[in-house]
Amino acid sequence: MRSHVPDEQRKRITSFLAQQPTAVISTTGTLGVWAMPVWYYLHDGPSGSHDLEVDCLVPRWADVAYHLTEGGKVVMIVQASSSVGLRWLQIQGTAWPVETPDWACFLQRMNSIQHPDSLYLVVRMRPSRIDLVDETRGWGVQETLEW
Repeated sequence: MRSHVPDEQRKRITSFLAQQPTAVISTTGTLGVWAMPVWYYLHDGPSGSHDLEVDCLVPRWADVAYHLTEGGKVVMIVQASSSVGLRWLQIQGTAWPVETPDWACFLQRMNSIQHPDSLYLVVRMRPSRIDLVDETRGWGVQETLEW
């Protein structure tokens, strides 16, 4: 399904995400809200697809990993490095566990003798809404995109 996001904004968002290696992903469960810092990478969808998907590496011991397998609604915050002001994306969407993750994308960041599947859960997130907040252009400047 193609989103209604113009190609220029899609490229800007993809470029922003490609430059930042980490984010905070959060979800809810019966006992409240859960959040966890994660490594992520942009997932290459089917050829010709305009869908944006992000694969996140979540430690299996984290409560957020359990709740991501329970529900699926997530919020991901990605902050950009900037000496001028705050810039970040707030991405709302749906996430689900990836059964056969591409571990090669994450192995360069990992330092363990154990197989990564025993330590981490990979979840794929598909955005439904993205808020771009850019305080380098003034306090609280925001654009909202329905993906």
